[in-house]
Amino acid sequence: MGFFNRFFKKIEKVNKGEADVSELESEFYIESPEEEAMNFWVEIAQNIIVNAVKATNNTVERAFVLINMGERPSFDIFYQVDGLLVMWNQLENPIIKDKIQNELLPQASTVASAVNGNFTQIEHPKIAYAELQFQWATGAWFSHVIWEDDDNANLAKDEILSKWFNTLSTEIKTQPLNGDTKLSWYP
Repeated sequence: MGFFNRFFKKIEKVNKGEADVSELESEFYIESPEEEAMNFWVEIAQNIIVNAVKATNNTVERAFVLINMGERPSFDIFYQVDGLLVMWNQLENPIIKDKIQNELLPQASTVASAVNGNFTQIEHPKIAYAELQFQWATGAWFSHVIWEDDDNANLAKDEILSKWFNTLSTEIKTQPLNGDTKLSWYP
């Protein structure tokens, strides 16, 4: 979270009586460029997974997104619905499918450029792939990043997607929907 966001949130807490005015001083620091880039990524990741769920009118049990931030950026979105995993284009509602196809998926290139542009500026390895999970019952979300300097960054997107999907297809059968723990990643 940037300086101004942090500072204004603390001011709100002081105004509501949730924090003492003396606590404002603790917010007077500037984050390192690496912290800023990481925080930007977390903010973007959260927006992606929340929007993937909102696009379904909150009708899914869990949501999963594989983000390819390589040369051909893409989002692969799938959901748990009635205890089964389905790709976004297998959903029954044509309005939901249209919203995902025309509003969410086209953002992949912009997301990859913005997020990895920040990492490039600070000479940090870029994100090759990211996996996101959201559990509707608890509101918990999780992310897993594969950096470009990781050996797994060389895996094909289709391999990551199919193996992650298959692993989760088995795992969701034994994991309660109200759990507050992440499911498996691949790799």
